[in-house]
Amino acid sequence: MNIEKISTRTLRQQVYDQLRKKIISAEIVPGQVMTLQGLAKEFGVSIMPVREALWQLETEKVIVIESNKRIYVNGLKQKDLEEILRLRLILEPIAAESACERMTPGEVLEIKHILDGMEAALDNPKKYVVLNNRFHFAIYSYADSPILLEMIDSLWARVGPYINIAWERAWDHSRVMKSHRGMYDALVGRDKGKMKEWLCEDLTQAARVITPFLLDSHELAG
Repeated sequence: MNIEKISTRTLRQQVYDQLRKKIISAEIVPGQVMTLQGLAKEFGVSIMPVREALWQLETEKVIVIESNKRIYVNGLKQKDLEEILRLRLILEPIAAESACERMTPGEVLEIKHILDGMEAALDNPKKYVVLNNRFHFAIYSYADSPILLEMIDSLWARVGPYINIAWERAWDHSRVMKSHRGMYDALVGRDKGKMKEWLCEDLTQAARVITPFLLDSHELAG
């Protein structure tokens, strides 16, 4: 696990941000066991900021800390994924539809630049997944609803590792891009109905592709 050493202030937040990123990008996979000492060594910090970051991730259900102090990345069961999808299909369209009303032509053009980057990165899974996240949250941010955005972000943190795991193995790349182009066209036309339609197609497809990878957490970690 290659983690940058950090030395500036707010160590807890920096450890939290880096560790969360590693988990969402599936560099640390569901079921993978971590230790306080190991993470502290990798980050080049004391145990305290690592412990505090882990506590925060535990409250978000991103990791599990068992009574015997065993620490590992939380996995998803089929029931979990179905519940997350139901919530995403409610929350994310609210944000995206609101963005349709609020975004200026210049802001929409910024989304187009991200979309072009996604198109160019179809053969670069790690880059594509980062841009996919940026595409969605760039749109949602214009809803001007920070509590809603926080809720959406917490759901993404649970499914993110599986999106990364599944991307190289099972995704229909052309279909994914079709959904995202549809979302962009909806922004251009300020068409909330089309935005919801294409976004729900994207989220539903993601859940369908992820499902076969909801394996036993130990199997994933192996």
